[in-house]
Amino acid sequence: MAINRRRAPSRKKSQEKKREGHSNEAKYAELISGDTIAGTQKGDVRDSSGNQHSVKSGKKWQVFLYSQKRIAESKHLSVLKPCLDAFTKDYNQYVYGRTKCIELKEFLVKERGREYVAGMPNDEIKARLGPNEYIVAKERLAQATRNVARRLEYKPFLKDFLEEALFNGTEVSYLAVKDDALFRVFAREDVLSVLSANLMPANSRAGRVAEDYNVDGQKVLLRYTAGAKDKNIVEIEIRNDSKQHYREVRFNMYSNDFLVLLLGSKVASETRDHGLGVRLYGAAVSALG
Repeated sequence: MAINRRRAPSRKKSQEKKREGHSNEAKYAELISGDTIAGTQKGDVRDSSGNQHSVKSGKKWQVFLYSQKRIAESKHLSVLKPCLDAFTKDYNQYVYGRTKCIELKEFLVKERGREYVAGMPNDEIKARLGPNEYIVAKERLAQATRNVARRLEYKPFLKDFLEEALFNGTEVSYLAVKDDALFRVFAREDVLSVLSANLMPANSRAGRVAEDYNVDGQKVLLRYTAGAKDKNIVEIEIRNDSKQHYREVRFNMYSNDFLVLLLGSKVASETRDHGLGVRLYGAAVSALG
């Protein structure tokens, strides 16, 4: 029985996003009299002084998609390695366990109804299935993400973690965010100061998909307080949707929430337009203006 519940964007959609991203990078480079940087490193554009800029566009950014090796060799992102280690190295064993689990749950949905199955205790599913690597991996991941969230509660570590995630340490100096027709440019130190001060780690809650095995803590979240509620700005998850992309960490970030925080901070009290279509904020004003 073939089971495919694709969560990643389709190949066509990914290619369209990539082309749009390259177009925005070229436009930004032209506006600041810089050059685009080829390759997959953090920096997208180099200005006339040699500083690297990361250019972000769209509602949701994929900040990185890193393999086991890349995570293990990282200074601070290596805190995520136990999340990858939660999954067996044998992709076929993982897929077999996932298939058996979903087959059972789909059978139960037909037999008893979606609402009943969505409320079934996980212990009953485990008893019916017996040993299952998919279920074991999900439960190991839940423990690993709780440990990561606890580590990220320590603000100095959170700041270092974000610096490596967003800027590859000190490699990239500026973050340029395309907001409609305007590129909003922030210096690395301002971004890290605002984010580390406002973000709080958490873990995701279990879903309610009747056909799947639902467990808390499948993602590490970074949230900020917006009015009377907390909003996710960062979601960190393990990608397992194909043999090629198995045991990879994906770091996603929401553009609008990023701008809410940065533009609502004291960083936005100092601005300067850097020609048509580029606006500098905070430390970027004196450095680039």
